[in-house]
Amino acid sequence: MKEAQDELNRVLVSFEEKFLQDKPYIAGTEISLADLVAIVELMQPLGVGYDPLDGSAMLTAWRERVKTAIGTELFDRAHEQLCKTPETLKSLAQNQPEILAALKANFKKNYK
Repeated sequence: MKEAQDELNRVLVSFEEKFLQDKPYIAGTEISLADLVAIVELMQPLGVGYDPLDGSAMLTAWRERVKTAIGTELFDRAHEQLCKTPETLKSLAQNQPEILAALKANFKKNYK
């Protein structure tokens, strides 16, 4: 996990430097498909309780601009289940550890 986080952090620095630079959005001053695709990818780690944009003022501000451009309510609704996933996993660990163990085994088998 540490290696994956380190690699993601390197990619995010590159994302800031090469794509965002001093622009509000990836392709310039207006939101584009590039922003939508990127935000979907960068929201996924929230499903395991990891916010890859935490600690980067530039990327956090970009996410907020994208969220506002899409519409805060729609953005939040689209990511609602994803953001609940860490709570669900914690609940499984406490209340149904056998299901969590099966999920972990399946994950390891499929994503070596």
